[in-house]
Amino acid sequence: MNAKYHIEITRKALSNHFSEKALRTILRANINQDSIKNQINHDHFHFDSNTFEEGFDYIQQQNWIVINAIDLSDFRTAQKAFGRVLHTWQDFYSHSNYVRLWCEQNQQAGPSEIIHNDETIMNHPDLRSGINYGLFEYLALLPGLSSIITPLMPNDSHAKMNLDTPRSGPLFEFAFTAARKRTKDCLTLVLKELAMKNVNGEKILGFLSQ
Repeated sequence: MNAKYHIEITRKALSNHFSEKALRTILRANINQDSIKNQINHDHFHFDSNTFEEGFDYIQQQNWIVINAIDLSDFRTAQKAFGRVLHTWQDFYSHSNYVRLWCEQNQQAGPSEIIHNDETIMNHPDLRSGINYGLFEYLALLPGLSSIITPLMPNDSHAKMNLDTPRSGPLFEFAFTAARKRTKDCLTLVLKELAMKNVNGEKILGFLSQ
């Protein structure tokens, strides 16, 4: 998903829970996942190329960092890891065919009705994500070349499958809404795990505000 929409999703979901300072740290870490070094050999950061197992493992690892960093009062480390979690989850909906599969089963539903954690779809045998074809994917992003390169790409490519912007078509709104719902859930999960560990309330407040 394009940086503009990662930012918009995260702000819509979390601005009422985090201070502006904390939110900026989260957003920087989120957007940094799309840096060149994080695009090469890191398909699981974005759920590209069907790296579902690796992507979910990565999310779990980053969540572990979030919880333990908060417990150590290392709030910036926690916020950065949380930003990385959000980026990967947000990309799940724009880089996979989750939305398409859900809409096929719920043809009369609108974007606001999408269920972001439908177990039937999460475990669907046809769940796929766009293949990262390297340099060709980069060329397909360039405004001057996109209209030329994208039609030539394989149907299973990220260029053909992505729902990264409104230009991707009407399913973008479903992906955007699903990502926003999941973003809220990510915070709920962190707060739940902190409560289970009996982490001090002042440390939780520090994560949200410092």
